Amino acid sequence: MKKELKLNKLDFTIKEENFALNVDASAAYETNAVDMYRAAMIGENSVRGRFKQVLGVKDRVKLGTTVFSNIIKAGACTFDPSDADLSQKTFEVCPIMIGTSICVDSLETSFVSDQLARGSASFSEPQPFMNYFYETLSATLAEELSYLSFRGDSSLTGDTYLKACDGLETVLAASTGVTTPSSAGTVTSANVIAKMIEARSGVSAAVKAKSDFVYIVSTNVWEALMDAVSDNKNSGLYYVEGINLRFQGVEVLRADEASDNVIIATYLSNLLNISDLESDVTGFNVVDFMQTTLDRKIGIRTDAKVSFDFLVAGDIFFHKP
Repeated sequence: MKKELKLNKLDFTIKEENFALNVDASAAYETNAVDMYRAAMIGENSVRGRFKQVLGVKDRVKLGTTVFSNIIKAGACTFDPSDADLSQKTFEVCPIMIGTSICVDSLETSFVSDQLARGSASFSEPQPFMNYFYETLSATLAEELSYLSFRGDSSLTGDTYLKACDGLETVLAASTGVTTPSSAGTVTSANVIAKMIEARSGVSAAVKAKSDFVYIVSTNVWEALMDAVSDNKNSGLYYVEGINLRFQGVEVLRADEASDNVIIATYLSNLLNISDLESDVTGFNVVDFMQTTLDRKIGIRTDAKVSFDFLVAGDIFFHKP
């Protein structure tokens, strides 16, 4: 059955398809734009998206790490195995609500402006309109989750989404097993090389041998390192390959969502992006308020669970003043 949604600047019939605003008169809602929602939760095209993804967690999960050593022995008739070291860590997720409402008039105006800027005349079509709606919504969700993944602090007060869950910076600062510098301070082009060497020296050779070992730095650290590279192109200690910044051959990831002066040295699979994705709601729930309160608004809500953490504290160097 089709639903009619009359808009001032847009007049179209919304069909029952993936990008439909599909609401009955009793304001029952259903999930839409699943792929965009999942991409936002996973953090595609962000540093968070390269963490180890742990999905389907509704409350808590135990993850184990196993260390094998001395598995090669001299040949003998007697079986003489070495002991493997198995450890587990429990991770809990934070319940969050993702919700907003928007005036249809404002959405229409923004959409028409966007389409005209692209040289398009398709702003009377339902598919481009709803694509624009979900693209904008999922982009905002992805951005806020990325900031939450680094700067989140549940002890914060006031009207800020950053208090919804602890991010990596809070979790790392509270861990006694993480390696920290003797003196953390502001990073500049004058001291960034020394800071990076300190980070490199703060983790073991085994950690640096991992194929996914990286440095994760905040924007000001990235810029300081770029300035230092520009000033010292012929030093041989650090260099740029293409658009990917590397320090002594190791990739340096720019985390714009991190606080200033943050440097993290570890392997990507040691950092966790945990969510209930694939277990509960997997999309945006949309309600047309015109069907209930007669307001020309669209309401959006979904509930999720997230957490940002690490597996092995001793394999991480963390710098933050």
